[in-house]
Amino acid sequence: MSDFIVPPPGLVPDAPAPAEPERTVRVPDRIPAFRPPAPATPVPSAPPGAAAPPPVPAPPIRPHGPRTAWRLRSDGGHDVTVRGRVVVGRDPRATDAAAGAEPVAIDDAARSLSKTHALLEVVDDRLLATDLASTNGVRIWPEGEDAVELEPGRPTSVPEGAVLLLGDVAFLVNRAPDATV
Repeated sequence: MSDFIVPPPGLVPDAPAPAEPERTVRVPDRIPAFRPPAPATPVPSAPPGAAAPPPVPAPPIRPHGPRTAWRLRSDGGHDVTVRGRVVVGRDPRATDAAAGAEPVAIDDAARSLSKTHALLEVVDDRLLATDLASTNGVRIWPEGEDAVELEPGRPTSVPEGAVLLLGDVAFLVNRAPDATV
């Protein structure tokens, strides 16, 4: 005889089978409010019936050299300039995938960043982001589009003006101004 009481069948529901743990990803409902407003364009006033002023030509596309720098700014005051290879996280270490990269630590009180979260690199004048198997992921949020979750280990181009989400830390991505000497 056993020392414990067995409940009758059907009294205790079967426990659900353990599911694979889901990856925690928090995507904000909208782009963070730190995005700077677009500069106001003055509207020329013309008297009624007058010919419209000629269109203003677009500024010429400025060529970027092979050492183009990219600037990432967060609303929390973080400012990261990427000229070559940079590995970011709470306490980043250069891994095999990020060998030779400059480590840049980012304070994250919410701890949504992994210690070694992502690799950022400039390749052929483009900024590439690679998720280094982070817990809370890397997302690229181009202006006017939906956020895209990066596949770990796969470098992905980040368009200028996009928001780069590293965990819950959002960065506005732009080309860095040319350095003057």
